[in-house]
This record gives sequence, C-alpha cells and structure tokens, in this order.
Amino acid sequence: MVGEDYQGEHSNGLKYKILMLDHYAGGKAKDIRASVKGDSLSHFEIAFSTPGSHLIAFNNTSKFIELESEKFNEYLRTEGLDNVAKMRLEKGDTLKPGKELYQRCVKTLVQVGGKNDQTFALNTGMPLEIIPKTNPYSVTKSTPVTFKVLFEQKPVRNSLVLAWHIVNGKATHESLRSNAHGEVVFPISNEGKWMISTVHMTPTNNSAEADWQSYWGSYTFGFY
Repeated sequence: MVGEDYQGEHSNGLKYKILMLDHYAGGKAKDIRASVKGDSLSHFEIAFSTPGSHLIAFNNTSKFIELESEKFNEYLRTEGLDNVAKMRLEKGDTLKPGKELYQRCVKTLVQVGGKNDQTFALNTGMPLEIIPKTNPYSVTKSTPVTFKVLFEQKPVRNSLVLAWHIVNGKATHESLRSNAHGEVVFPISNEGKWMISTVHMTPTNNSAEADWQSYWGSYTFGFY
C-alpha cells in the first residue's frame, strides 16, 4: 500500500520491477517474488508455519516523478531534507521543478507466538535500512525502542525519522532527528499499528534523467 496517514491504495507493480521480496525466519531467507499476483501485481499471500519473528523485506527499481518547484520545495521541508534544499539554494535551483527517481526500501515484522529471536534486527542489504535494537513485539506501554538508520551500510546523521501510530483508525506521528550514530529513540506501546519511516535523497549522476535519487524506507509492525 502507498499513501499517507495509513490512507492509501495498492502499489502498481506494473510500473517497476521487484528487486527484493524476501521472507526471513529461523535464520533462513526465501525469495517470494514469484508469489506476487493480481492485475497490478500488488499483493501476495503468505503463511507463517513456525513460531518466532518473520521479516518481509521489499525493494523495487526506481520510478520517475517531477514536481513543480513549490511542491518540490514543500516536499523537502516535510521530509526534513534540509541538505537537499540547501544544495538547490546554493545552485540557484529553488525555482526549478524537482526531477526525482525514487524507490522503496520496506520492512514488515510479524510475530508468531511467544518465541523471541533476532530476525527483527536483520540487515537485509537494501540501500536504506531501518533496524530496531530490540524486538518491537517485546514492548509494553511506552517502552523506549532505538531504531538505527543506515544508507549504503553507513549511519545516517540528522535524518528526519517519523514514528506513525494508528489506534482505532486515528493516525498520529512523532518525529525526531537521528544522532551521529544514525539512531533515534521512540516510545512504543503494544497497541495499534506502527510504522517507522524516513526518506534519504542524494544527487544523481545522470542529470539528463533526474536531478535526485531518493529512497523511502519504512519498518512496520502492529498489535491486535
């Protein structure tokens, strides 16, 4: 699903290629790209046959988008991409449209039974990684959980990270900047749905196609 505030629509899988769709459990990884189906290649079914943590990781090829200058500048402000806004200002590009290639680096964690293992903390090797230091399913009320942000396996400093929380259909969010180790700490409670998200953007090498390459990362889990 793609969208904001947990209000979205099915992603159209015909517009990109899936680079990774892996199921991690019990120390093993399984490529499940062949299970994706539907007219728009937007969903799949999976059964969890063993207790423990199950991690699904998804990464796709980049898609192109162009936004007029005002919308692109607002997008940079909203996502906390101050470094990109500064580069555009220094180059005198703030009145130019934003031409961007973007891809998703997505993780979803499912807990089956009470068995605890380290699957939740796996580094899957995607360009943008969000990794919790403790199992989110071990929390009670307002338990501090540290999340680490990596880009190309290096900690990302000053990244704007959001913790989205939806309870009874109402979504709220809290935002923090990552420290020098790429870490933020959010209080997580064992109710509702959660998504930790961030966007990382870099200049492209091929300005004829786009000026920027962005990576949209998320880590989701939930309690029912």
